[in-house]
Amino acid sequence: MEKISGEPKDSMKQKLTLLLLLSAVLSVANCKKEPLLITGSETMHTLLNVVAAGYAKKNPNVEVTVQGGGSFEGIEKLFESKTDIAASSRPLTPEEQTQFERKGRFENVLIGYDGIAIVVNPANTVSKLTLEQISKIFSGEIKDWSQLGGKPGPIHVVLRNDKSGTAAYFETHILRQRDLGEKEYQASKKKEFTSDSKVVADNDEMADLIEKDIASVGFMGMGSAQIQNKGKVKAVPYSKTGKDPFVEPNIQNVSERKYKLSRGLYLFYLSDRGKKIDEFITYITSEEGQAMVLKSGYLRSTLSTVEVEATKP
Repeated sequence: MEKISGEPKDSMKQKLTLLLLLSAVLSVANCKKEPLLITGSETMHTLLNVVAAGYAKKNPNVEVTVQGGGSFEGIEKLFESKTDIAASSRPLTPEEQTQFERKGRFENVLIGYDGIAIVVNPANTVSKLTLEQISKIFSGEIKDWSQLGGKPGPIHVVLRNDKSGTAAYFETHILRQRDLGEKEYQASKKKEFTSDSKVVADNDEMADLIEKDIASVGFMGMGSAQIQNKGKVKAVPYSKTGKDPFVEPNIQNVSERKYKLSRGLYLFYLSDRGKKIDEFITYITSEEGQAMVLKSGYLRSTLSTVEVEATKP
């Protein structure tokens, strides 16, 4: 019988299997995920991470990265084409809107609503605050907790940095009393935050500081106060005038317009910069995406019958 030269069949099968496995490994290694970068609002940071995780399960080929830095940071990075989407807890100024429209097909989408919480140490005995009192606290006109019904002691003001959309909203609507009416705003529009304040980069740093200092006070989104930093800070019930009820910031009170200190949460982007951006926006505004917004402690934007912006005077 003639002997057939070459390798045994078993050996050839093993080599073929190894080659196929190596090819599969190389294929996976070379299959890079498409990056999608969202930059901006610290208030929206956790919310967007929750939504991004849900999105990743349905779109495994896209890698969503969420960076903070504040609303101004996100807007600047979008204008400089250094991010795909800007997250902001404030609307654009008319000047910013014009700048983006010159760059391309600019889009602006409202994804939820948030109440701004005035936060103190959980052991602080102050149980309620009016807009005027808060304005005087943060401007340094009220310096001691005893002036507000609390235990005697100096007030330590904590602020977000100048990249924060929450800080910008707070400065106009509370510090300078715009929510009380035009007369009050004109009288207070030159007010500045007290020079004795301590400035922090984000909500987590603020919460850590307030947790350690019973005399401190700050402000942050209600989701950050009541979910991400629960137990570290206490949200103080708020009344715009003192004549209307003092109300705690939560989803129900914001949706029923009982809590007046609230604002929209936005995503800004240029729609001609790739399908991945449009697909993420479609997801976050879908029923599933909006359920995640609600789960994160914010009011979903798709309740069209609900208006929760601060009541205009």
